[in-house]
Amino acid sequence: MLSEYLEQQPLVCDVLMNEIKNGKISHAYLFDENNNPEALKIVQAFIKEIIVNNDKKIDINILSNRIESGNYPELRIIEPDGMIIRKQQILELQNDFSMSSIEGNMRFYIIRDADKMRVETANTMLKFLEEPSTDVVAILMTNNINNILSTIVSRCQIIRLFSSDSFVNDDAELSNMAYELIKNINLKGNKTILDLDSILFDKINVKDREKLTILFDRMIDMYYDMVKLCLGEKDIKNKEYYDELDKIAKKYNQEELIIKLNYLLEAKESIKYNVNTLAIIDSMIINVGGSYESCWS
Repeated sequence: MLSEYLEQQPLVCDVLMNEIKNGKISHAYLFDENNNPEALKIVQAFIKEIIVNNDKKIDINILSNRIESGNYPELRIIEPDGMIIRKQQILELQNDFSMSSIEGNMRFYIIRDADKMRVETANTMLKFLEEPSTDVVAILMTNNINNILSTIVSRCQIIRLFSSDSFVNDDAELSNMAYELIKNINLKGNKTILDLDSILFDKINVKDREKLTILFDRMIDMYYDMVKLCLGEKDIKNKEYYDELDKIAKKYNQEELIIKLNYLLEAKESIKYNVNTLAIIDSMIINVGGSYESCWS
């Protein structure tokens, strides 16, 4: 179950468990594995959580054994045939899922190494995603999200896992910087760009990708906290910033906060591949900050 990974993947677990709790499960997810060796187990835990939420009488231990051993009939896993995922594999999957379920009221399929679909296969997959069934959840997994057709990415909810070696002890200074950056974005919007030296770069080298990635993680944490506050939950991770984050959260609805959160997730991903980290941060501020009135005035 997802609770097993709450300490390792707090952001992912919070988002997925909230979606299950509120009955807002997406028809398609794209898991960016980030080379986490437990990625499949986390995806399987998500599926178990959905099934148990729909049927409280189900035996969790039996369900877990069936899913992990590949003996649950409402879950199909597609893996590359050699070096690629073939069009025929997707067509067979479509045919299987056109039939009624054997047990339960939800069906799931997992596409592993989804980046290994050639264009023809990806277009077949895209058509499948464009005609979602209410009882089917698609889960694509990849370590190379930039190699997946953009039209497929746009139709999925992106879930980014932490890598197994990315966990670091909390650093108060980085947390404070993350909060100051969030506060300034909400106070000044795009004008925050003019103050980046004093807020950020007097303390972090613009080329220090490791620290910038941790900084984005802190900001992402805080936006997840704001989503929880927006939903009326009180138990947040960054308790020391509770009042300030609550004040920001009250200005937006859940959808608006998630849009801002996704901009942060995209920016963090770009830090890995883009040499111009300053341009990434500027773009993030423009997207997250927008041109709205201060919520601090």
